[in-house]
Amino acid sequence: MRNDPVTAVGCDLDGVIGDIVQQLVRFSRRQHRVFLTRKHITSENIETCTPLQREQLHRLFENREFFRSLPVIPRAREALSTLKGAGFSIHIVTDRFWYSGIHDDTTDWLKRHRIPFDSVVFARKAEKHDVAERLKVRYFIEDQLSNARLLAPLCQVLLLDRPYNQGEIPDQVTRVDDLKDAVARIVEETKVLDDSSRRSQRVPLRCPA
Repeated sequence: MRNDPVTAVGCDLDGVIGDIVQQLVRFSRRQHRVFLTRKHITSENIETCTPLQREQLHRLFENREFFRSLPVIPRAREALSTLKGAGFSIHIVTDRFWYSGIHDDTTDWLKRHRIPFDSVVFARKAEKHDVAERLKVRYFIEDQLSNARLLAPLCQVLLLDRPYNQGEIPDQVTRVDDLKDAVARIVEETKVLDDSSRRSQRVPLRCPA
């Protein structure tokens, strides 16, 4: 457990903790008879890489059951539990404004699946940087390249490697395999920084006069 001031970590929800791609595949078939696979999702702008129209997407996201039954990405809870156990604070920041009651549904979903978190903040895409700044976030875990680019001037971003987020990344963004990999890198990098800081603060021993 860390003894110094708690390091804040921001974490996106959809695509990082919740498997929104699997849910899109499932609900597109059920609600619109559009048969997708994961391979179809090659852009964060879904209507540009699938047959789904914007209006159809909106109807999917406005369906309360879509988010209430969202599957958890395998081992996401365990990864965040490791982060929490190492003494970090976890702030989930998500752009969910699709229907009345979605904020309560989101918090309930996190608790029901025993996802560790210190706060949940609902913020539009353009507000994410300001939220991260207010929370004094040092690291942010993301799955969308556009969000990673917005956050990069403020903090270190761990970008989960996905088919839909390919492209050039800024220096402050690191691609990682999955959430477990992101957590391992955060814990290790912070440990190295802490060890270096402690060494620099040591008072040198002086020989008696």
